[in-house]
Amino acid sequence: MFKKQTALKIAVIVLVAVALMDLIRGYMHTFNIWYASENIAQMTQTPDTMNLMNTFGITNFLTAGIFLLIVIKAKELAPYVLLLIPTTYLIGIVSARVTGVAAMQVSAWNGQYMLFVYWAVCILVGVNYFISARRENGLKENQ
Repeated sequence: MFKKQTALKIAVIVLVAVALMDLIRGYMHTFNIWYASENIAQMTQTPDTMNLMNTFGITNFLTAGIFLLIVIKAKELAPYVLLLIPTTYLIGIVSARVTGVAAMQVSAWNGQYMLFVYWAVCILVGVNYFISARRENGLKENQ
């Protein structure tokens, strides 16, 4: 394990990487939408699906900006945000199953594999910070 400050620095660096990834995802979902939908998402290009994909790209730009603001103005929030990211996606997965959306025919969606790594890194780095902080606080209390 790392010291709390080192774990926080790692969380901040990872949040910057996540922000950069969201900028790339935003670009792919908006300005490169036709290529991304056909070659990466492998989805049917209907007006509705393209509109939804574009809207998701807009939110990627928004989250990237928020993550960068956190890194600049409130670094101590980075580990919390890293754990909030996969938690929010989990809510979406539960919602899809509850509403029956997950039962629909889905495409190969190659982006899912990158997303699994994205979630795993967020979880590991966020949990690492909280374990390091708890361990460090426990050591201080015992002295």
